[in-house]
Amino acid sequence: MVDQLVDQLVDQLVDQLDDQLVDQLVDQLDDQLVDQLVDQLDDQLVNQLVDQLVDQLVDQLVDQLVDQLVDQLVDQLVDQLVDQLVDQLDDT
Repeated sequence: MVDQLVDQLVDQLVDQLDDQLVDQLVDQLDDQLVDQLVDQLDDQLVNQLVDQLVDQLVDQLVDQLVDQLVDQLVDQLVDQLVDQLVDQLDDT
């Protein structure tokens, strides 16, 4: 009788410990997986944002530079043409 009771108690304890350990392991694994996923998503989002920002900045800079160069070239050409015309008019 006592043996049966001891066996039952031991069985119950082992079951409880098993359940607790499994629960702890599952919780730890869940936490780790969630952490990994969040980290990956964070990294992806940051990389995407940086890429977008760099693209936007490069586009803006190229646009500004092209605008400046075109303005300079137009100014130079107009100046040259005006100078040529003035020279021609002076010659006549």
